[in-house]
Amino acid sequence: MSPSAEQASAETAPDEAGAISGTIRLSSEFKTRVPGNAYLYLIARERADGGPPYALKRVPLPQFPYSFTMGQADVGQMFGDGIVMAEIPEMYLIARIDQDGMAMAQPGDLEGTCLQNPIAGGARNLEIVINRAY
Repeated sequence: MSPSAEQASAETAPDEAGAISGTIRLSSEFKTRVPGNAYLYLIARERADGGPPYALKRVPLPQFPYSFTMGQADVGQMFGDGIVMAEIPEMYLIARIDQDGMAMAQPGDLEGTCLQNPIAGGARNLEIVINRAY
């Protein structure tokens, strides 16, 4: 894992109340399609069909499989003042490998959803497989 990816993972302690954690993997068909300058976005949303996120984590492309933790530090005020990760009863988690570093999905970006969706704050041992291209 690169130092910047380790640093991003260390921002949220795994035992933080309400933090979610798990592993992101690439499907075998996408292992050779990931550009080296891409970013990994981990996005927790209110709805499966999109909408504004509760929380967002942006990481320079890590090695896969990638162990993640997402917590209160990843909840931005712009997403909703007063959101407490530990109190979210239901959210949908996705991971996206983004080629241009911008949050909006573009053709060529890769994405996967959490196999356990919907999840609640505090969920552990989550699994995301990146298996779809835009």
